[in-house]
Amino acid sequence: MSKQTDAREIARGYFNRITSGHKNTVSRPDLGLPGNESIDRQLRLLVEEANHNGDCIINVGNGYYRPIPGDLVDELELKEYISKDDSRADKLWSKIYNMRTAFDNWRKEAAYEQQRQGSQRGA
Repeated sequence: MSKQTDAREIARGYFNRITSGHKNTVSRPDLGLPGNESIDRQLRLLVEEANHNGDCIINVGNGYYRPIPGDLVDELELKEYISKDDSRADKLWSKIYNMRTAFDNWRKEAAYEQQRQGSQRGA
């Protein structure tokens, strides 16, 4: 078994312990211990994959859990979690827009320069 496979299996153990409610959080692996960075990375991937496939797991700093509808703390933390993702998405769309705009401008500048040089040769 490779180290990545081992890390994924250990991460799956963490993932399988995630239950409902902010009082039942599952902490991330201690990043101070050797090898736990890859376990943590695998755990984050498992959570992300689950959330893309119909689950709802959050972590606002106290550990992973599934928020319980009607629990005030859970609902506030879900709102905080989603707000952070909304902000990340806005920044990503802004970056993509600005990159496309810059590239399109470079393309126009290159075309203009080619046209300008062609007209100078023909003059």
